Amino acid sequence: LANLPSGKTEVVEGDLLRAETLRPALFGVDTAFYMVHSMGSGAGFEEADRTAAQNFAEAARDAGIRHIIYLGGLGESSEDLSPHLRSRQEVGEILRSAGVPVTELRASIVLGSGSLSFEMIRSLTEHLPFMVTPKWVSVEAQPIAIDDLLAYLMESMDLPLQRSLVVEIGGSDRVSYRALMKEYARQRKLN
Repeated sequence: LANLPSGKTEVVEGDLLRAETLRPALFGVDTAFYMVHSMGSGAGFEEADRTAAQNFAEAARDAGIRHIIYLGGLGESSEDLSPHLRSRQEVGEILRSAGVPVTELRASIVLGSGSLSFEMIRSLTEHLPFMVTPKWVSVEAQPIAIDDLLAYLMESMDLPLQRSLVVEIGGSDRVSYRALMKEYARQRKLN
């Protein structure tokens, strides 16, 4: 972040797991984006997600933030949700609990560089010419292109919110992870 191209950007450090670092980082902020997920940290990610969301929500309220925009996970609230999606929805509830209006954009797989799901698809497809697939490759998703996601995030900044809002932004196509891997391989001419 040291070499940001714009002189208009201020970098402020904060640690979501250390509440005392957040209030100074959020001071003077009008709209905050919350795009944090601890799943990559391994076992116990749900508790880390809870702590981070609670710390952020309280600091946002105390700092007078007007609007939180949260990128969550698409899926109906039910007992059938994976731990990942259950945690995503719980984070949304925690953020809303502090009283700051939250726009929760619920997305499925984001197709683009940097998306954890997309990077997993890319890595598996690029490095494994064949594989015995686990059951999850049959799970259907509603992928969204990263450019479309960014447009939703930017448009959300201008919403005149008095209360929180959940918006499901899954793409119109329903496709399995297996089909996504096959399409990725076709696009990259790997098959």
